[in-house]
Amino acid sequence: MKKIYPKNSPNTIFSPLIKAVRAIDTALIGLRKENGASNTSREEKITVFVVSYVLAMTLWMVVNLNGSYNIDVEVPLEVGSVPEGMALVDAIPETIAAEISGEGWKLISLKNNPPAVPVDISTGEIDVFSQVRQRFAPEQDVSVLNVNPTRLSLNLEPMISKQLPLVWEPTFNYAERYDRVGQGYLEPDSIRVSGAVSKVENLEAWIIDYSVKLNNIRDNITLQLPIISSDPALSFEQNLVSYHETVTEFTEGELTLVLRLENAPRNQRFNFSPSTVTVQYRIPIEQYSEAEKTRPFEAYVDYGAIRNNTTGIVTPEIRLVDANLAIELKGFRPTVVSFFSLINE
Repeated sequence: MKKIYPKNSPNTIFSPLIKAVRAIDTALIGLRKENGASNTSREEKITVFVVSYVLAMTLWMVVNLNGSYNIDVEVPLEVGSVPEGMALVDAIPETIAAEISGEGWKLISLKNNPPAVPVDISTGEIDVFSQVRQRFAPEQDVSVLNVNPTRLSLNLEPMISKQLPLVWEPTFNYAERYDRVGQGYLEPDSIRVSGAVSKVENLEAWIIDYSVKLNNIRDNITLQLPIISSDPALSFEQNLVSYHETVTEFTEGELTLVLRLENAPRNQRFNFSPSTVTVQYRIPIEQYSEAEKTRPFEAYVDYGAIRNNTTGIVTPEIRLVDANLAIELKGFRPTVVSFFSLINE
C-alpha cells in the first residue's frame, strides 16, 4: 500500500532534495565507472554533502518563510512635523519596541532594516501606536499588534537661535624642536544653535566634544571636526568645522638688552647694576635672522616699582615690540638688578 503524506510533511518537503541527492549520486557513480574507479573519493563525498546542505536550507526557507509569524522589532523614531516657531524641550526616544505580524519573507526585511517612523509633534500626549500603524500600512500582509510605549508626553517651547563661538582645546605631541606657530584656529569660529528657549538662552559658547591623538607632528595640521551634541533636541546649521595649525621647526637665541627707566619724573635719574639683561627666546628657524636684526624685545623698569621700594633691588620687565614674529620668551638673566639714584650737583 502506498503511503500518503499530509501536505508540508517532512517527506513532502524533502522529497525533491532526496531525488536531487540520488541524481547527483547516480551521476557520480557513472563518472566513476567511466574512469574505472570503484570507491567514492573524499572530494565527491564533500561535494554531495555541500550540495545537499544548500538544497536543504533553501527548501526549508521556502516552506517555512511562507508562514505567518509574530516578531518584536526595534523601530526607529524621527521627528515629523512640529508647530511653527516651536521646539521640543526633550528629544523623542530613538526607538520603540513594536510587535509585528506577517509573512516570514516580509518580517526578515523589517527585522534587518525597519523603516523610521516620523512622529508628528503636538503639545500633550502623542498616540504612537496610531502613527506607527499608519507607517506600516503600505506593507502588505504586515500588521502592527502592539507598541511600547503606546503614547508619549512631549513638551514644547518657543524656538530660538543663537550664534555661539566655538571652543576646542586639542592636545598634540610634536616632534623634537617642532611646535605650532601662534594659535590654531577653527573655520568657521562660531556656529548657530537652535532649540527650545530654555536649552539655548543660557549658552555662551559651544565646546566641541571630540578627541584625536596625533604624535610626532612635523607638518601643518588640518582636521575636520564633527559637531556632536548629547542633546538631540538641539540642531546646528552645519555638522563639520575645520581646525588648522601651522607647524614648523623652532630654534633658540639670546639678546642682550640695555635696561631703561620708564615713567620717571624729569628730575629723577637712576642707574642699574648690572645695566643690561640677556633674554633667551624661542623662534621659528625661518624667522631667526629677522629677530637678530630687529631686536624684538625691550627691557625696562617702571618708576612705580622704584618709588616706594626700600630694598634697592627690582625685577626688570621684558616687552615684545615686534608682534609680527612668532617668538616666545623663555627667560632672562639676571632676574633682579640693584638700583641707585643719581643726585644732580
